[in-house]
Amino acid sequence: MTDAIDPDEALAPERARLIGSIYEVVLRPEHFDSFMSDWGDYVDQAARRLGELHVTEGQASRHVEDPVIETHFRRALGLFERMGRGEPVLSGAPLAEAPLVRLDRSGTVLHAGPDAASLFGAAPLSLEGIRAALEPDSATRLNAFLTSLARAPASGRFAVLSLAEVPGGSRSDLPGGGLMALVTARDPAGNGFVAELRPMMIGWTPALTALLVESFRLTPRESDLVHELTRGGDLPAIAERTGRSLNTLRAQAKSVFAKTRTAGQTELMRLIAVLMLHGPDSAPRTEGAVHAGTEITVDVGDGRGMPVTLLGPEDGLPVVFVHGMLEGHGALQGIEPHLMREGIRLIAPERANFGRSYGDPRVREAPDIFARDLGVVLGHLGIRRAITLGHMAGTVYAHAAAARLGTLIAGMVGVAGCVPIKTIEQFASMTPRQRAVALTARFAPALLPAVLRAGIAQIDSHNAERFMTPLYPEGSQDRAVADRLGLVGRITDGYRYTVAQGQQAFRVDAWHVTRDWTALMATAEYPMRLIHGTADPVVSVESVRQFAQAWPRARLIEVDGEGQLLFYSQPQRVLAEVAAFARQCFAG
Repeated sequence: MTDAIDPDEALAPERARLIGSIYEVVLRPEHFDSFMSDWGDYVDQAARRLGELHVTEGQASRHVEDPVIETHFRRALGLFERMGRGEPVLSGAPLAEAPLVRLDRSGTVLHAGPDAASLFGAAPLSLEGIRAALEPDSATRLNAFLTSLARAPASGRFAVLSLAEVPGGSRSDLPGGGLMALVTARDPAGNGFVAELRPMMIGWTPALTALLVESFRLTPRESDLVHELTRGGDLPAIAERTGRSLNTLRAQAKSVFAKTRTAGQTELMRLIAVLMLHGPDSAPRTEGAVHAGTEITVDVGDGRGMPVTLLGPEDGLPVVFVHGMLEGHGALQGIEPHLMREGIRLIAPERANFGRSYGDPRVREAPDIFARDLGVVLGHLGIRRAITLGHMAGTVYAHAAAARLGTLIAGMVGVAGCVPIKTIEQFASMTPRQRAVALTARFAPALLPAVLRAGIAQIDSHNAERFMTPLYPEGSQDRAVADRLGLVGRITDGYRYTVAQGQQAFRVDAWHVTRDWTALMATAEYPMRLIHGTADPVVSVESVRQFAQAWPRARLIEVDGEGQLLFYSQPQRVLAEVAAFARQCFAG
């Protein structure tokens, strides 16, 4: 069933502004916030016109029908898809979108970007000028690289070069602090293989943050600063894009240089590159041996590989961590000491369409597919009983697994979890940005792909922190937690993890969390623990209380004053509750 917009409203000023916003965000992703403000107003009014939710099983859903807006959204989505998302990046070493220089196999310069002259000398640019701008060992490495390419042309080769120091340090303003990636690729002109020089950006990971904290005792804010430095630019540029005080950044940079015993930004970036290339994330990952902190890939059938991270003692209580829609595994960073203390063996699979996991186009079947895959993973690991821990939107999938895997799952925990949406009032408690997306998924699903694709463009354009701000606005409990614990980098990395394969992961989860998914729980004969903050801005604690009261085996644990980032803020308390619950389930 649909509710059509009156054609007489087609040229209303508000709708005309929305149409303009749609195309503006295609051309300028930084306008995503204003687009979402216009779209939020529109979909909020449209949802109010629809009135009560229709939740009876088998009953047709009521959707907004607006042919004019739908036409423009489809066109915008088509423009996004034709523009693409840029070239895929190498694992662990993301590169800038366009090369600084492209060379053929003989070293002849085929292309020079706008920054090439300032780095390598005035035009016409030559191989000799590039060599002269590099450190001597890097110039030698470039020669060997080109010789190898001439003898055996191929794509996918990779080397790191370093620019020589110059007075004033202008070359260090590049991402990576003057480190260059030398890669081989197919010539866009179709003439075989070429070599490309690009500024190298550091592939930031939670393990790299943990290594900095453990090895050099950096604070969360200092780690965030190092992360920002890897993206390029000096301290004033970082102050402008993050809104942080320049004096504060200078003091933190001085502390970072002292702790890492580096003389400046360029030397610090080289240290980070070494840690990236030779640290814990670079270790080979095998599918056989399972140790603390190990990552494996399990074949779950039909050629589908599911990556799984394993943390904590090998003989610990088996707990399956089911990540949510936007945060990925960010909440797991730094929790290993708590896992060891509580004796928890954490099994963290990557769900379909997220990160490096397999892609799957199915929407309604997603929770059932995850449950089946999880059964395969637990069988591969030789685990006969476990509990599921659903974080945020992952709660839907944790419930589905508990209901479908029988005695394999002894109980289920939800942390800052969602509950079935049964009333229109449940949307009203959300922040404006979350409400706009949720209402789109519920009442205008045909328009959701364009909305999500616009958000992906903002994340891809290095504005992921701006994407976060409306979700955790200034002055909120969650924003205070994010600032206090230095979570901005971890949260924005989670956004990139969600959109690594495009919009499908977000689209599938948005469809489920905005509906009454009670049927996924079957009879819910398994015990439940719901750990929820009283200040959660997305899922009100009152709605969780009502949900818990409806299920005899559910028990709610309320944490005063905490919001959606409860797991980040109080990991020790959460894991202590999980361990106690797991022991109780396994004993029973």
